[in-house]
Amino acid sequence: MGAWRYIGANVKGQPRDLGPDPKGMIYYGPHGEMMVQIAPDVARKRAGAVATAEEAKHALSGFIAYLGTYTVDAAAGIVTHHRQASLQPGDEGDLVRRCEFKGDRLSLWSADNSLEVIWERIK
Repeated sequence: MGAWRYIGANVKGQPRDLGPDPKGMIYYGPHGEMMVQIAPDVARKRAGAVATAEEAKHALSGFIAYLGTYTVDAAAGIVTHHRQASLQPGDEGDLVRRCEFKGDRLSLWSADNSLEVIWERIK
């Protein structure tokens, strides 16, 4: 449980480029609630009070956000995110991740081990 800040991600062993200083947080609450947001470090400009379609598309490009509940299978080293809402079209249902702890770091691995997302506990 707790809050973790985004450190980075690797896709097939290569760093995922989200700009020089992406920001993100994942939160696991005491009642089984969870949320995640990762914002790439890209310039986001808005010309007026309301974003144009192109500005909105650019602002959301690469942004990851979803929420829901979670369950843990500690013996198997698995956390399952039961997504209830997501910013990404088509993202629904359960997301199963293998989890690995090293000190204050948490790595979440995709089912096929092609994606590793690294988090650091917020103290």
